[in-house]
Amino acid sequence: MDLEFIYKLISDFVGSLSVGNKFQLIESLINTPAKKVHDYEKWLQIEFAMFLYQRQNSDISDWGREKTYLLDRRLKSRIKHRKTTTVDFWLKRKYQKRPGEIIIEFKRAKSINECVKRMIDDGSLLRKINRSDNIIRSFWMVGFHPSETESHTVFDKAFKQEARLNEWVNDRKLKTERIEGTNLSFSIFTLYEI
Repeated sequence: MDLEFIYKLISDFVGSLSVGNKFQLIESLINTPAKKVHDYEKWLQIEFAMFLYQRQNSDISDWGREKTYLLDRRLKSRIKHRKTTTVDFWLKRKYQKRPGEIIIEFKRAKSINECVKRMIDDGSLLRKINRSDNIIRSFWMVGFHPSETESHTVFDKAFKQEARLNEWVNDRKLKTERIEGTNLSFSIFTLYEI
């Protein structure tokens, strides 16, 4: 199942010593008033690209960054003026009966609510990739955000955003994990197919 594969991939990535230490440093910078650092999404992408490069011959047969896909403009949505979208990552798993690319889109935000909203927005766009030109196996949004509390959970925030955005998170394919040694977490989910 792609969820478990992507979850393990991201978990291994954030659990690696070098990335874990950098997350601790980023958290320190976020909490330092004169040196606030919030936009670390590009850094994440570069680190993840290096991680995929090192792992390519194990369970990944091919991967890439910043790939452009044509959008199916017949689908009603906010994308009527857009013809293409560029995704953060695509990859292919080794030894799979079902072919195709797995698309991964990274998001980062100061709050769980904002991160989930951006992830759903991206998922809405990824769903509209023209499937006649591409074999898309699945698409996943990976969000990096503050850790959950009892009153602020990813599931609750997704539930609140769904009706507003008219998109539905597949709650059976949603996982959140705290990044060790920090008050940051990552979440992974996809949307229900329409």
